[in-house]
Amino acid sequence: MRRMSFVVLAFAVVAFGAMMLSAQDKEMAKSESITGTLVDLKCYAAAGLATNDHGSMKGCGEACAKGGLPVALLDANKKVHMLAVPAPAYAMYVGQELRLTGTHAKNADVFIPEKLEVKDGDKWMEKKLPKTMM
Repeated sequence: MRRMSFVVLAFAVVAFGAMMLSAQDKEMAKSESITGTLVDLKCYAAAGLATNDHGSMKGCGEACAKGGLPVALLDANKKVHMLAVPAPAYAMYVGQELRLTGTHAKNADVFIPEKLEVKDGDKWMEKKLPKTMM
């Protein structure tokens, strides 16, 4: 009987600890929105290019993203937010102002979008979030 009580108590302590860790993880991964221009990271890192057309190379940013080069969101403070997304699925938005809602990953310096909005004039238009592998 005493052994059974100990097992039940031990199980309760472990379950409570797991609940507390889970609650901490949820606190650390609060949803937030970031706004900025979607850039192809290669051209932005190499030359500071934040548009889709790079000089005489029309659609260069989109082509880089379609080729699988990473994309990032460049905010008004020039902070680069690396995105954990399949770049080809976001290629059509290179050079456009986006508002992404999601979370910063806890194990890497990347942003994981859960909602995508594109600025159209003075209005934000929600777009279907491109599929990812997860």
